[in-house]
Amino acid sequence: MSSRAELSVGTAIQEGWHAFRLAPWVFVGFVLLSALLAQLANLIPVLGALVGTLVNLWGGVGLIRGSWIALGGTAPSFEDFTRWNGSAVWRLFSRQLVLTLLLLPIALLVIVVALNAADAWTVFRPLMNLALTVDPNDPQLADAGSAAALELALNLSSSPLALLTLAVGWLFATYIQVNQSFLGFIALLEDLNPITTIQRGITVVQGQWWQVLGLLILQVLILLLGFLACVVGLVAAAPVCICITGAAYRQLFGQEDKTGVISPH
Repeated sequence: MSSRAELSVGTAIQEGWHAFRLAPWVFVGFVLLSALLAQLANLIPVLGALVGTLVNLWGGVGLIRGSWIALGGTAPSFEDFTRWNGSAVWRLFSRQLVLTLLLLPIALLVIVVALNAADAWTVFRPLMNLALTVDPNDPQLADAGSAAALELALNLSSSPLALLTLAVGWLFATYIQVNQSFLGFIALLEDLNPITTIQRGITVVQGQWWQVLGLLILQVLILLLGFLACVVGLVAAAPVCICITGAAYRQLFGQEDKTGVISPH
C-alpha cells in the first residue's frame, strides 16, 4: 500500500458505525460473553491468568474478524466471532508480546530515573521497615503507606528532572500508541513477522500521525460516553471503536486479508 494513502477520520467513523449497525446485538453479545468468560477464568486456581489471557486473545480475534466481515458489507454471525483460530491467536499474542518486550526497558528507565529524582528510596525505606515488623492488617501500615504516597507525589511535583522524565515518557508512549493503533489488524491480516509488523505500523502511520491521533481521541470520547451510559453503553462503544479502527485500517493499509486467518469461512 502506498505511503501516500490518506486517512479521512469522518469517513472512518461513518463506515465503522455502519458496520456495527449491521449486527449490533451480535457485537454486544460477544463482548458480554468474552468479558464474562475472562472474569470466570480469573477464578481458576493457578492457571487463571493463563486462561484469562487466552480468553482475551480469543475475544480480540473475534472482534477483529467480526468487524472485518461487517466492513465488507456482510452482517457477521455469532459463529464468526466465537470460532477458535489458534494461528490467529498466536499471531496477535506474539506481536503484542514483542512490542511489550521492546518497550519494557524504556518504561523501566523512565520509572527509575523519575523515582531517583524524587528520592523515592528514602521515602519508602521507613515503610518497608514497618512492613517487616507489623502485621499486614495493622492500620498503621495503611496510614504509613498513604503518607509515603503523598510525600512521593510532592517530591515528584517539586523535582524538575522527575517532571521532565515523566513528560518525555508520556510523549513517547503517546507516539508509540498512535503508531501501533492498527497492530491487531496488521498482525492478523498481513503475513509479517513480529518486528516487521511493528515497523509496518510506524511506516504507514508516520505520514498520518496527527490524523490517527485525532481518531484515537474521538474513540476515547466514544468510550467515555459509553462508560457514562453504564455497562450497556460501554459494551456497545467498544465494538464500535473496533469497527472504526478497522475502517481506518482499510483506508491506510488496504482491504486484503493476506493471511486468511480472519476470513469468514
